[in-house]
Amino acid sequence: MNNAVKKIIILQSLLLIGCGSQNLVIETYIPKPLVKKYESITANLTFDEEIKNFIFTPEQLQKREASVEINFGNTQAKLFENIFSSFFPINALEKNPDESSKLILIDIKLDKFEYLTPQMAANQKYSVWFKYSIQIQDKDKRAIDDWIITGYGEQETGVFSGDEAFKRAIQIALRDTGANLSIKAQDELDKITDMIG
Repeated sequence: MNNAVKKIIILQSLLLIGCGSQNLVIETYIPKPLVKKYESITANLTFDEEIKNFIFTPEQLQKREASVEINFGNTQAKLFENIFSSFFPINALEKNPDESSKLILIDIKLDKFEYLTPQMAANQKYSVWFKYSIQIQDKDKRAIDDWIITGYGEQETGVFSGDEAFKRAIQIALRDTGANLSIKAQDELDKITDMIG
């Protein structure tokens, strides 16, 4: 077997390895913001399944790139628990809140998770975008407010391997979500607490 044929076989092998499936496990820590705490209000948080234990698998269209599976575990739920517990005491759903405390219900859903790989975008970076829908209700389930919270992250491949750059883009997007949620909550919560008396 001559050298040219060997090189072609090696290159084909490397290309096949590069197009293989990716399995990413996402873990990130979102610190609690230093904000005003509403001690007289207790919050119940509820999450849809895509937040509690989200495993993302690509749609058929995206599988042309590579088969990527992203296991978020409970990272998203921890993000929202960390931010909201900075503003309110959080009440477990099975417990009755303190009678002296007012109660609000916060329902959080993942509306969209989108990403671009370097191959899709024809550049050298991964881009990630989250969109969440948050409904806030009083204890009688009357609507008080609806929020849309987004987070965006990007990471150039540079010195990182593809997997590590992708994970970092996701982590940056989650931190951006936490920052945007903190800002929105600071802007809106005085109004919300006035509405519930």
